[in-house]
Amino acid sequence: MDIFDRLSVFPRVPLTPLPTPLEFAANLSHFLGGPRIFFKRDDLTALAFGGNKTRKLEFIMADAIEKKADVVVTLGGVQSNWARQTASAARRLGMDVALVLEGEEPEQYQGNLLLDYLMGCDLRFVGRIPQDVEDKEIAGECPITGEVAGEIRAKGRAPYIAPLGGATPLGNLGYVSAAVELERQFSDMGISPQYLALATGTGGTQAGLALGVETLGAKTRVMGLSISRHTRPKEEEISELCNRTAEMLGMKHPRFCADHIDVTYDYVGAGYGVPTEEGIEAIKIVAGTEGIILDPVYSGKAMAGVIDLVRRGVLKKGEDVVFLHTGGAAAGFAYGDTLRSEKRGAE
Repeated sequence: MDIFDRLSVFPRVPLTPLPTPLEFAANLSHFLGGPRIFFKRDDLTALAFGGNKTRKLEFIMADAIEKKADVVVTLGGVQSNWARQTASAARRLGMDVALVLEGEEPEQYQGNLLLDYLMGCDLRFVGRIPQDVEDKEIAGECPITGEVAGEIRAKGRAPYIAPLGGATPLGNLGYVSAAVELERQFSDMGISPQYLALATGTGGTQAGLALGVETLGAKTRVMGLSISRHTRPKEEEISELCNRTAEMLGMKHPRFCADHIDVTYDYVGAGYGVPTEEGIEAIKIVAGTEGIILDPVYSGKAMAGVIDLVRRGVLKKGEDVVFLHTGGAAAGFAYGDTLRSEKRGAE
């Protein structure tokens, strides 16, 4: 049984047209003077301004439907792309949404939060969440969302908890499938990229891609550029996700370990959700060369890493680099004062 057949066993609800485009960024490649850079445009998926979480939600929401849920509960930051796309998926499928948002309620609703409000979500602000509690939410233990789900259940509703970021074996199937999609596009375009670079947060997207690339026998190296710090090395968490996903797929597959996973933490800056000067420069460079909009929390920091690696000669001329655009541009509207500066990225 090949990987496509294994994926087809799992229920999936279509939430976006696929495949997303794979585009050669000729102007950016020329500006940087390094490798040829391609954008995998997962920012163009169809859930409320799109993003990478949509692929995960096709499998996760199919599970919610099977369990006859009528309310989806999840956790995210105040400007969470995951929360926004989950809300959009739930509304499209006729479900209500309860979003537990880490942070204080702002005076003005902007960016993703404004979209959450417009979709009529039940918004609950919980202040700062300790990292160990957030890790439990990612692992599916749900100390916070479980309490909210219990409250909803007591009212006679049927809640479904969607784990933070969709970083579960089920959610990972979205990017195992994306790896298959990418290989077909590489073949159609006649390219064999050396690197596939992406922003890494909870790690599910990288886990799905790493497993998919390995299963297909592709030579592309999946390069995660972390946008936050973690209590455990992300390489360990991602390798475990790869193994759990492979087991769920019934694959006789070599076990992943942390050494198989590539994550760099050099571009995090002060922490999650805090823009960096390099990230802002990267946003301006990409907007000024390609007219593609990145965000200051995820894709901007990841692209700052790619640009730095090009400038340092790690990513070289003659190589092909694919940048997975994970979306999130809507969050940029909440960072207007930070993004607006006199320093221009691309002259």
